Amino acid sequence: MPAPKRILAVDDESDVLLVIKAGLENEGFQVQTASNGADALELARDELPDLIVLDVMMPKMNGFEVLRELKNSEETALIPVVMLTGLSDSQKIRQAILSGTDYYVVKPFDFDDLVMKIRTALRDSGFDAASPLA
Repeated sequence: MPAPKRILAVDDESDVLLVIKAGLENEGFQVQTASNGADALELARDELPDLIVLDVMMPKMNGFEVLRELKNSEETALIPVVMLTGLSDSQKIRQAILSGTDYYVVKPFDFDDLVMKIRTALRDSGFDAASPLA
């Protein structure tokens, strides 16, 4: 049986983070959490998760800053990112997509939709952070 996919969930709202963590663990994922952008970036670099669920509006570093740092680093550039945020205007969505996010999910969100986008991003990436890059 393959090891569970590792997800880093990042949100400064603890109730949202708890829902995401519990729900994804029920779906068979292994979940780590961070409540700000700086901690998220450090965890991403140290743990190399298979996917990151990333909020935009956070203290220390916002999600766009974290995404830019992730995509500009060779070690984390291929990690798929699903942005999960309350920002729904088309300019922010376009900015996220141009910055390298795989999916953009607007809060309040449908959990099944989030899981579907996570599974699709993992499948499409073909990247397994546990194995060395070719």
